[in-house]
Amino acid sequence: MTSIILNKHPMSKYYNFIKHLKIVIYIIRKSKLFAVSTLVMCFNSLSADAQNKLSDNIQLPKFEGATIREIFDVLKQDQSVLFSYNSQLLNLDEEVNVDRYQGLLVGYLEKLLGEKYSFKEANSHIIITYAPQRMDVSTVDMDTIKNNRTKISGYVKDIRTDMPVKFVTVYDGTAYQFSTLTDKSGYFELDVKNPAPTFTIAMSKENYRDTALVLLLPIEVSRKGKERKTGYYHASDSSKMISNTAFGRFFTSSRQRVQNLNLGGFFVYSPFQISMTPGLGTHGFFNSQIVNKFSLNIIGGYTAGVTGTELAGAFNVNQFDMQGVQFAGLFNVVGGDVRGFQAAGVSNVGLNKLSGVQLAGIWNSIDTVASGIQLTGGINLANNAVQGIQFAGVMNLAKSEVGSQFAGGINIAQKVRGVQLAVINMADSSDYPIGVFNWIKNGSRQLSLGLDESKFMGLSFRSGGRVMYSVLGVGTYLNDGHFKYGIEAGIGAHLIQRTSFTLSTELVHRTHFDEDLKYNDTNRSSLRVIPAMNLSRQLQVYAAPSLTYSEAIHPGLANKGVIWKAWGADQRRNTFHGGGTVGLTYRF
Repeated sequence: MTSIILNKHPMSKYYNFIKHLKIVIYIIRKSKLFAVSTLVMCFNSLSADAQNKLSDNIQLPKFEGATIREIFDVLKQDQSVLFSYNSQLLNLDEEVNVDRYQGLLVGYLEKLLGEKYSFKEANSHIIITYAPQRMDVSTVDMDTIKNNRTKISGYVKDIRTDMPVKFVTVYDGTAYQFSTLTDKSGYFELDVKNPAPTFTIAMSKENYRDTALVLLLPIEVSRKGKERKTGYYHASDSSKMISNTAFGRFFTSSRQRVQNLNLGGFFVYSPFQISMTPGLGTHGFFNSQIVNKFSLNIIGGYTAGVTGTELAGAFNVNQFDMQGVQFAGLFNVVGGDVRGFQAAGVSNVGLNKLSGVQLAGIWNSIDTVASGIQLTGGINLANNAVQGIQFAGVMNLAKSEVGSQFAGGINIAQKVRGVQLAVINMADSSDYPIGVFNWIKNGSRQLSLGLDESKFMGLSFRSGGRVMYSVLGVGTYLNDGHFKYGIEAGIGAHLIQRTSFTLSTELVHRTHFDEDLKYNDTNRSSLRVIPAMNLSRQLQVYAAPSLTYSEAIHPGLANKGVIWKAWGADQRRNTFHGGGTVGLTYRF
């Protein structure tokens, strides 16, 4: 039997373009069944799974003084491909000169950008990465073990320096179930269960071109490895990757983080997985690169993502996207987009977009709420939530724009398109803040001194947006034998705002105190309509009629019930009555 080894990208099946060819013949020792000699053919190539675009034949004219951006635009139009890369990797405005070309697309990209770049294909995208170095396997050894198990071992070295390469991710590129890292001497060892007759060892390391060995094993097996769909996740912002977050470092080992760095956005789809802890599950050390339809993590799990349902007793950690339903007793952490429903006893954390619902006992965090809702008993955090709504028991924070915010404590945002409802609302721009205190940078602020029909002289502070505002006031009665002081709180709305005239309305509640500042439970509430004339840009005078409900000062001296009066309250009866306030306002 002859075994053939092809050195290529781990996601590829076969690829026509061969850059370097070397043939090395070595003999694998005799197995218990028969003697085998093995022909080793190592091909260094650039490839990707189902690599149709990169192997397309293209024909392009000569470019002189053209930018890389312009050439990419031509390729996008002619070949219907999109390019993904780190924004710091390429200068698209760099001018280049490229001769007329006819051949494979991957060859043209190498000619355009240089041999230090690697190209991978995912759907209609071509992923460009920096890979100036090359690695190879100097020795491969295979031992047949009982129960359809094979141990594959070898050494990985740098082609240029011939030195061993440590921390290379070596994994099963056929069924994507097993993986390991090379040690300081470049040695690796894979214990493969039920291998197929054709078995792929894939190798990946940051700044190295991906390499794979396709082996025809010198053993007979009863079943073949299942074909699995692969994919690629591209994140241009490294700060939005799980391995670079405090959560990622806390829930994962250093070996897993090295593997994630080596494999980048490469992932595999699988129907299901079960794990006890990260790395201890049905997919072993390769868990973090597999997207599952169903994932059950007894304590916690670290996977590439989920496209169905994921359950955990304590925590779920996903490198890439979560699409579907995710439940955890403590934490859900997702490095990609969240599309669906997340629920956690403590916290949900997403590094990219939310299109769905986050529900947590204490804390929700997401970069962008594309569409959906954040619900928590504690704090909601989002950088941008234009199409989203935040509900929190304590605080909502949106660093940029947000749809609407509702909190028991504080709302903070840059721009609010809808409603803010909380005790305290703070924003650069918010037209409809409803709270005890509002501070809107681009909104309205007024300080008013007024006297009403009950001879109460008060100083009021009004602050809010262009439409809604809050009212806080304090004052004293000039001539009253029962009350001495009062404080007011309420909400208002600007109805008309002209150069010389404004019209507002507000609902205000007043609480009374005596000379010793003891609370008196006789309260009053007023609905005011406030027409005002502008004396200047800052000064206004106003005369505001009002409809007031006043509670009786001596309720036991008269019959129960409410009476109506045209002007002023009745001290012995609860009264609906007319009234008014005149005053002066300073706007700033």
